[in-house]
Amino acid sequence: MSTTNKHGLSRYIPAQIARDVRVRSKFGCVLCRSAIYQYEHISPEFNDAKEHTAVNICLLCGRCHDKVTKGQVSKLSVRNAYENIQRDASAKRPFDDFVLDTQQLTVVLGSSIFHGAKALIEIDGKSALAIEPPEDGAFFPTITGVFSDNKGDELFRIEKNMWSGHPAAWDMTVEGNEITIRSGPKKVAFKLVIDPPSKIIVEHLDMKSGNAYLRLRKGSLEVGRITTYAEYFIGFQHFECAGAEVGVSVDSKKIESPTLRNLKMIGGKGVELEGTGITVGLGAATMTISGLSIEHATKHYTKRLMIPFDGTNREYSEILPPRI
Repeated sequence: MSTTNKHGLSRYIPAQIARDVRVRSKFGCVLCRSAIYQYEHISPEFNDAKEHTAVNICLLCGRCHDKVTKGQVSKLSVRNAYENIQRDASAKRPFDDFVLDTQQLTVVLGSSIFHGAKALIEIDGKSALAIEPPEDGAFFPTITGVFSDNKGDELFRIEKNMWSGHPAAWDMTVEGNEITIRSGPKKVAFKLVIDPPSKIIVEHLDMKSGNAYLRLRKGSLEVGRITTYAEYFIGFQHFECAGAEVGVSVDSKKIESPTLRNLKMIGGKGVELEGTGITVGLGAATMTISGLSIEHATKHYTKRLMIPFDGTNREYSEILPPRI
């Protein structure tokens, strides 16, 4: 896809104009009110536009944008909806059933709790999942995430609520205060529950990027490394931190064969799992952790190890049949 049109106009919309479009659209798709959206040039089409103007650009979700592209919804209908949204003081804000009214979000991932983390998950120096407070004037949180299939191939991404990718590659549903994103038929990649006024609970997480894997299983946040011949997962039991720059950081490039050698808890630097490329609570002001679970699976066996941090040093391990 070209980054400019026939007049040399860049696809990039200047920040102030993009902000004006979001305000005019009341932070959601002007047709269905989804808070996950794209920027739509109503008229003229982007290819014919000579400038970006907020009066001629609105927000559409991926599904509604696809309907416009296929001719199922006319540009006139989009124009009318955009103008009605701006005039209607009682227009429904995206997902009006709940209101987040805070600048200090708490995000719960299983038994792991992150208070005010700037980024939840970072893989190889890039943000894989971030949930930030709502933009001023909006109710819905600001979500950034990259969603892939089980092979690590990117399906779609959301960057500060702006969706990009093919509409057929995903499905998002909203029921009450629950938002579910599926990466395929009946395959949930991400599910969160809004708990006003300041908490978001992630109930399902299944994300893969390169050879790094993140998932929620049996209430535990598990960070995995997948190699050709083995899988290695570390689960965090009752981990809690405040003010972290990054909740979970995974470096999958420097360490090809992860093996936990040591655990370091350093103030301001988080909990480093030496030999795995995994750090949690990076830059946190405070943090606590009650234990770890480690699973090492090969084609010959699956070994599980439980390591509590309760002063008893009662480690528990078991050998299970192979699962890969």
